[in-house]
Amino acid sequence: MTSPSPSHAHDEDGAATVGTDSTAAADTPAPPTPPGTPGTPGTPTAPTAPTTGRRHRRNRVITVLASVVGTLAVLVTVLMTVPVPTSATALATLAADALHEGTLIAVLVCAVLAVVARLRRARAATLIAGASAVLMAVMTAVPAVALMREADRQHVDVSIGRFLTHGLVQDNGRPKGAETLTYGTAGPTELKLDHIPGQGPARNPGGTRPAVIYVHGGGWKIGERSDGYPWSKWFAERGYAAFTIDYRLLPHADWQTGPGDVKAAVGYVRDNAARFGVDPSDITLFGESAGGHLAMMAGYTDGDPMFPPTNPHADTSVRRVINFYGTTDLDDVSAHSTAPNIVRQVTREFMGGTKEQRPEAWTASSPLHHVRPGLPATLSVHGADDRLIAPSQLRLLDRALADAGVPHRSVELPWTSHLFDLTRGNLTTQIAEGLIQQFDQQTAR
Repeated sequence: MTSPSPSHAHDEDGAATVGTDSTAAADTPAPPTPPGTPGTPGTPTAPTAPTTGRRHRRNRVITVLASVVGTLAVLVTVLMTVPVPTSATALATLAADALHEGTLIAVLVCAVLAVVARLRRARAATLIAGASAVLMAVMTAVPAVALMREADRQHVDVSIGRFLTHGLVQDNGRPKGAETLTYGTAGPTELKLDHIPGQGPARNPGGTRPAVIYVHGGGWKIGERSDGYPWSKWFAERGYAAFTIDYRLLPHADWQTGPGDVKAAVGYVRDNAARFGVDPSDITLFGESAGGHLAMMAGYTDGDPMFPPTNPHADTSVRRVINFYGTTDLDDVSAHSTAPNIVRQVTREFMGGTKEQRPEAWTASSPLHHVRPGLPATLSVHGADDRLIAPSQLRLLDRALADAGVPHRSVELPWTSHLFDLTRGNLTTQIAEGLIQQFDQQTAR
């Protein structure tokens, strides 16, 4: 084998340089390049330090987000399953009432976060977000299954499709065709109601409609008649003439003025039955929470001089009372509540003193103590998990109505708390709608 012969050349200064003949060098194979050497075709380039740093920072952010979501998932689970022990956490108790509404969204958020974490190869974040998604899925499925079983037991049809999409189709605005009227006066205060005309053909004799008067909740100190718009629309769509009313609130009201204002609204509707196309003998009072208490008080004390209507009316009687999670016995109202101090405080404000200071007023303001034969038929619906007004309130009333022979129906909904009908279309609201329709049919003439 012939060695390559040196070649001589001169640079620009004429100095001789020694090199290798290019032809001969071309015949000599280059030494092999070790596999994985940077720059070799097909070999991935190692990430630079800035790229690696950015990836680590992204993963840390994703992990922090997953940890926050995981913590919230655990908190939601605790609030939904464990009674809040003290009234210091009463706001969390009230928040728990609406948590069922957010579990579906929580499942989606956790699942999306888990997928993103997996794609970013953030192992810890993937595990945390994935576990949170599973936990939230369980907290969605368990109550849903229990409520579907309860719906079957109550012979009420529910729609899973409506349940899954109910958060997307809320319409709580003012109903079309609603008119605002003054139903009474209390000194300088005008008491207002909204009338939502019934739809479809009238069903009662003489071409008249049944009427429903909605009384909002809010602890006797907050709320307004617009809170009743969703239910008023629902009733109007089913042929009712619907009314949702304002009444005086604390501190401008007391234990007598609340029922008196509600009675004034009933008397106004009865006196103007011809104008509204209403059958005056077919009026329902429907109240929720504090409104449920006032609806029962107004319906159960017709003719009682201790609770006169705010404005004079010849007749303030009603045919039915619908009570959703209302107080029935003020003596017992805080006994089983997980926020007893707040319940006692609001009740003392409404009553103008403690039980010891005003024993007769406390007794007189409990619907339970007005139960007697001949009362309006009563439908009561309460959450078995109500953290604010315990379901024992419903049980006390149920026994009293049964002993008095009053037509009634009392239903406790599992995995259900206060404000269970806060949004339309959830399973609890669907069951409540079905119960109202059944109650209407059972008490029809």
